[in-house]
Amino acid sequence: MNIRKYLIALTVLMLDLLPADCGATAAGCGAAAGVTYLYGGQFREIAHTIVNAIAIDSGMICDGAKASCAAKIASAVEAGLLGMQMQMHESQFYGGDGILSKGIENTIRNVGELGRDGMRETDRKILQIMTRN
Repeated sequence: MNIRKYLIALTVLMLDLLPADCGATAAGCGAAAGVTYLYGGQFREIAHTIVNAIAIDSGMICDGAKASCAAKIASAVEAGLLGMQMQMHESQFYGGDGILSKGIENTIRNVGELGRDGMRETDRKILQIMTRN
């Protein structure tokens, strides 16, 4: 059970997203996964932390507003830490809750698909709005 492969998967996920998806969400998941590991978490705890964080904060868009980036990063890290606290108290989201699927690999794949395929029109609309302001 290689924990590093999931942290790498999160990194790949961040690189695979269209600009419409805020990369802070994946960064918050990764940060929380690292904190969970430092607290002694193993594969199960880290996987639940990541899935919980995705359930809480997925769908945040990047609107190009640099002033709000810090707040979005704080939100993503807070979602990650909340996901960690949830798993520490035996609470979690399950496959079928929104875009979550059974297994961390499937959930990460869903988020990548949402960003890559589902956010195409959102990306175009964000750029259209930004260029007229």
